[in-house]
Amino acid sequence: MTTRRPRLLDLFCGAGGSAVGYARAGFDVIGVDIEFHPDYPFLQITDDALAILADRDFLDVFAAVHASPPCPRFSILTRLNDDHPDLLTPTRAALRSWGGAYLIENVPGAPLIAPVLMCGGALGLRTVCRDGVTRYLQRHRLFETNQPLMSSGCGCGAREKLGVYGHGGGGRIHSPNRGGGYNGYPEERRAAMGIDWMSDPQDLSDAIPPAYTEYLGAQVLDLLAAAA
Repeated sequence: MTTRRPRLLDLFCGAGGSAVGYARAGFDVIGVDIEFHPDYPFLQITDDALAILADRDFLDVFAAVHASPPCPRFSILTRLNDDHPDLLTPTRAALRSWGGAYLIENVPGAPLIAPVLMCGGALGLRTVCRDGVTRYLQRHRLFETNQPLMSSGCGCGAREKLGVYGHGGGGRIHSPNRGGGYNGYPEERRAAMGIDWMSDPQDLSDAIPPAYTEYLGAQVLDLLAAAA
């Protein structure tokens, strides 16, 4: 007899970085985004995530919900632009009202409550770059959740680091906003983040490495099983 895998709703899904991690952990994933992403590897609903959150009957078929509200409102590079709406606050309110297991992902600086930190370096995400240097992924992301989840911790340390900024070329960078460091070329980004299916550079720049949500999703599944 085949056991059905728990369902997870992936809101603001983009091209599926978080979705692939949850699927590897053991969830069946359905994505929602206001824009269609042809590279999304699972069933995708093209709709407004906040409208979906208002449909309680629809939410109740899912064991958990992940949400990645757009981050420009809070990113260090774009947060001074008031044109970016705050979608995080209404997303949190809707998920709390629903009452099921949820995770809200965003960038450092976002007003998340007691978030869990995920770090590529701590998970060993790395690649050999064009210049022959092995660099570890520097891409901190925070997850607010109503589940008692463990963080990966930070593994950046004194290692050579690879960043993922914008969607242009790569190489060493020197700027007032980013300081020094190294911005990955497209093939280096894909290798370091563990993403080989995305064709749009902007989708890749916005993506969460699947290893982050695989790590957290496995914990969520254990907690759901214990509660059941």
